[in-house]
Amino acid sequence: MNRFTFILLCALAYHVPGVAQSPSAAAVDSVLKTVQLLPATVSAIQAPERSPFPTQTVEAVELAKRDASMDMPFLLRFTPSLVVTSDAGAGIGYTSMRIRGSDQTHINVTINGVALNDAESHQVYWVDLPDLASSVDNLTIQRGVGSSSNGAGAFGATVAIQTMEFNEKAGGRVVLSGGSFGTLRSMAQWSTGEIGSGFYMEGRASRILSDGYMDRSASDLSSMQLGLGYRWDSGQIAYSAMLGHERTEQAWYGVPRIGLDADADSIWAWAANSYEYGYGADSARIEDLIDRGRQHNYYDYADQVDDYRQDHHQVHVSQRLGSWDFGATLHYTAGAGYWEQFREMDDIALYGGTSVITSEDTVTTSNVIRRRWLDNDFFGGILQGSRSLENGGVQFGLGAFQYEGEHFGNPIWMEAGGQSLSPQHRYYDNLGQKSDRYAFVSGNQRLAEGKVNVRGEIQARQVGYSVEGTDNDLRTLQVDTSMTFINPKLGLDYIVSPSSRIFASVARGSREPVRNDFIDRSTVTYPLAEQLTDYELGWEVSTPEWSMQAVGYFMQYENQLVLTGALNDVGSPIRQNVASSYRAGLEWTNMWRPMNGFQWYSTVTASQNRITEFGFDSGMDPADISFSPNFTASSVVTWEALNRLNEEGVGSTCLFEWSARHVGKQFLDNTSSDVRSLDAYNVHDARVRWMWNRPNGSYVAVSAYLRNFLDAQYSANGWAYFYEWGGEEISEVYVYPQAGRHGLLALEFSF
Repeated sequence: MNRFTFILLCALAYHVPGVAQSPSAAAVDSVLKTVQLLPATVSAIQAPERSPFPTQTVEAVELAKRDASMDMPFLLRFTPSLVVTSDAGAGIGYTSMRIRGSDQTHINVTINGVALNDAESHQVYWVDLPDLASSVDNLTIQRGVGSSSNGAGAFGATVAIQTMEFNEKAGGRVVLSGGSFGTLRSMAQWSTGEIGSGFYMEGRASRILSDGYMDRSASDLSSMQLGLGYRWDSGQIAYSAMLGHERTEQAWYGVPRIGLDADADSIWAWAANSYEYGYGADSARIEDLIDRGRQHNYYDYADQVDDYRQDHHQVHVSQRLGSWDFGATLHYTAGAGYWEQFREMDDIALYGGTSVITSEDTVTTSNVIRRRWLDNDFFGGILQGSRSLENGGVQFGLGAFQYEGEHFGNPIWMEAGGQSLSPQHRYYDNLGQKSDRYAFVSGNQRLAEGKVNVRGEIQARQVGYSVEGTDNDLRTLQVDTSMTFINPKLGLDYIVSPSSRIFASVARGSREPVRNDFIDRSTVTYPLAEQLTDYELGWEVSTPEWSMQAVGYFMQYENQLVLTGALNDVGSPIRQNVASSYRAGLEWTNMWRPMNGFQWYSTVTASQNRITEFGFDSGMDPADISFSPNFTASSVVTWEALNRLNEEGVGSTCLFEWSARHVGKQFLDNTSSDVRSLDAYNVHDARVRWMWNRPNGSYVAVSAYLRNFLDAQYSANGWAYFYEWGGEEISEVYVYPQAGRHGLLALEFSF
């Protein structure tokens, strides 16, 4: 019996009538009874009540409505100052997001208070936990440094994900969907409700398949989730397991921009000068670029894949002792997988093979298929306490984390010279280790009869990092360093009226360089840690008909690590320190509800993102920071029409939605060169959702998604480099085209 079948049988074994879900979040909240087994350690990540930081909460019901089999960044694409991109072009597989121009290495992502960011790279690989959105109970985004106290410092935002709410009643949900690019999704979710006295159990199994918009960019993604919880009068214990496996064809090389719309003669002329990247010597690739254009993929090896499994285990305990609430978390994440790659005419000696001597020649190069492995473990513990006082409260916490990541490579096939090598032979091998220790204390005090709330926090953090061994190019790696950071924060908010408040904060953030910053550096000295001072000023208004948040921010950086626009040999962006830089902007978020069933949500961000001093005697002039558009906006209009619901919430209704996003011009490096930039773009999506709430409390829903229905031809990401040739500056630009018009149908039902 496979695991998916087992989950379905468990769901049927505990089958009782579920709870009704109407299309609006308010209606769902009124009938969906949940037990929150949230660990106390989560509160260090979540925005506190009356937060002095710009905050937005996304409820699970809203994620479920928009879930067209896409990864988490695309489900959040309408939140303020957020830009998304997908290697495969359709929002499935390798996806990423940037907030206020900061990439995912500067966004602190947590699940139930535990860091999801990879310890070595600070990246968030959403593909490792497919269909995570189906397990999310709610999600909070704080822009800027925010109130996060666990894990590495947040420079762009904090995304706090919760999965620890359990339904009081037994039931489940199934989603089946399919659409463009061979996309198929199946998901089954179940909950036992309360068993006996205080015990809860839930689970989920998912599978997502997609061919991708780009050629040879298919994804085969599967995941499982299990939650167990038990609560008593003064405490609770909960266990969470999230298991994921992905096999994704690689499309991270991008498409030469000239191949998007140039004629064949121009592409041939360009290719003649592009021997470094394999086009000039490969007529088959050039022909494919001419023929496939936007959907061309440089990689033509069928098994050029990333195959990786990652399992997350968490145990949370909370206990109330007197007037104190204490929480402890233990967590362990195990990951292992490889990137398989075909290499043409590589040096045989690189892999430990021997040259082949013939009567006519000595063969020193060979075609090779290799696998580059990562086998890593991340584990740690968190302890936290909090106490409410008459006019405020106090909170403290401490944590320790350890990471070990082994990087090695196997030549699994060599056309020549590899007869004596085992497929398990490691031609390179290195070990990265990282320790992370932190402690913090925070408190708030209400003044002026509660109208003013002052909040302060200070965090101390010590990081140690080492790398030892040989790299893929047989370079000796030797990194051994440690850093200590002190991060204070101070903020206040003022209740102007029952429907209006203002808030302000100043916060210090610090962040260490990542593995690639050390091993890809072009200087002898180590890269420097980043420092950020973040100033935020906001105003919020909330009435039954209208809600608004306006935020002004100024983020002053020292030694910010910015993207150079180049990639290393595994597709990761290369970064460099710049001595002084800033991000400043105005964010506007609006929700207008003029009538029952109709609402308009919109965001606008206008910003300036500048490097004022490069440092290191670079001789470069001040410039815009790469990948940081100065203007972004989004608009979502929804209308619940054909409402046939009775007073008990039984009946049917239909929801129509039109959404749009605008992303301004982005530079691909830090020279403000129009030649090396991405054009601004607009994307329009449409959604129709019909739902029938049944008398027994279950529901059936059918959704249709039409994405990019105006068929915009745009690229959301890219990379570039330039050089001097014959006294002329030559630029090479590669982009990641996103899918044109495409759609998906989904059937959803509960039991």
